[in-house]
Amino acid sequence: MNNVMNRKSTKMVAAAGLALTLAFTTVGAGTINADAAQTTKYVAKPQMVTAKSDVKVRAGESTKSKVLGILKKGEKVYFVKDDYGWSKVTYKGKTGYVGTRYLNIPGKQVDSKKAPVKKAKPAKASTKKVTPTKKTTSKAQASKTVTAKTAVNVRASQSKTSKVLGVLKKGEKVTVVKESRGWSQVTYKGKTGYVATQFLSTK
Repeated sequence: MNNVMNRKSTKMVAAAGLALTLAFTTVGAGTINADAAQTTKYVAKPQMVTAKSDVKVRAGESTKSKVLGILKKGEKVYFVKDDYGWSKVTYKGKTGYVGTRYLNIPGKQVDSKKAPVKKAKPAKASTKKVTPTKKTTSKAQASKTVTAKTAVNVRASQSKTSKVLGVLKKGEKVTVVKESRGWSQVTYKGKTGYVATQFLSTK
């Protein structure tokens, strides 16, 4: 009688151990999937975006990189581009990185593995006679007039450490020649200067 009871107890313990093993295996698999590398990115033009919640701005695309500051919920920042989960932004005149999921970015997601590749069509040879024309100079980007959102320095180059040519007052208007990497090239008192784009408004 005791031998029969011992055999039943042994089978019950073995069954319980197998169930626990399967449970831990399932949980482990879920964790691996959750931590899988991100294969999508947002395709969106450079623009001002809003933070969904408080989030750290870092110096590189890593949670271990230096913290440059913290964006508050609802605070706006100039978005440059997204790189598979990390958004490159211009923060207080510096280049920083923020987790894309914490920003409201108008755009669309693209799967890097399934992104369509467009084949370039061969150009047809033109049979029309080409007549020489006068050289014309065209601007790559049309100039526009913008207004300073707040008092901001006008610098000699695209760097917050470069020489200050002057200060734009809040509401003062200036002509933007072109924009590049978060900086606007402007004409200021007859000179070429640079102002952080995030401090200018087209309204």
